[in-house]
Amino acid sequence: MSPQPFLSDDDYQPIRALNDLLFCERRCAMHRIENVWVENASTLEGTHAHQRADRAVQWEVVAGVRAVHGLMIRCQRLRLVGKADVVEFRRQTDGSEVPYPVEYKRGRRRKWDNDDVQLCAQALCLEEMLGGAVPAGAIFHIKSKRRREVPFTPQLRQKTEKTAKRLHELLAEGVTPPPVLKARCRGCSLKELCMPELLEQRRRIHDYHGGLFVVRET
Repeated sequence: MSPQPFLSDDDYQPIRALNDLLFCERRCAMHRIENVWVENASTLEGTHAHQRADRAVQWEVVAGVRAVHGLMIRCQRLRLVGKADVVEFRRQTDGSEVPYPVEYKRGRRRKWDNDDVQLCAQALCLEEMLGGAVPAGAIFHIKSKRRREVPFTPQLRQKTEKTAKRLHELLAEGVTPPPVLKARCRGCSLKELCMPELLEQRRRIHDYHGGLFVVRET
């Protein structure tokens, strides 16, 4: 096997950008290409939740499970880097430990699988770093105080790798996609700058004007 090429820090993208990309490619580009950031109540609440997970204590043992907080992780193959909220190392009967990443999210489970892809990317980083399989992890939903286990199926792994590839393509293109009005836009912190409603209105006016001047055959 030929050695992998050396990558500088600039070649890597944060794991959380995968979540951003699946939520909205335009939002991701505004963040990563245009460096536009706007906080709202939701993003501030999420930041606070992660600060609580990433506390000063770097590791602890709870119910016999060693848990490491704020572990820096990286995957050279996918060119991703990030910090895991918590990684539990669960001891097996043969004495080995299997990593189990846990990602903190402020709200309930959403209809799309952005969070699962983000968590799976953490598992792929851990597998490359530690050289062992990471079969599952969990999302901890802070409001309900419940964990939801996420098995890292072949389908989820494939989607995660595909999303990472698309992320690098989008940033290499350096072009912010046009806005597309969706229901999820209501909760986006960049809504006032993105203005998806304005573009939607322009499209409707264009279609309306086009319909006025259609030449109909008799």
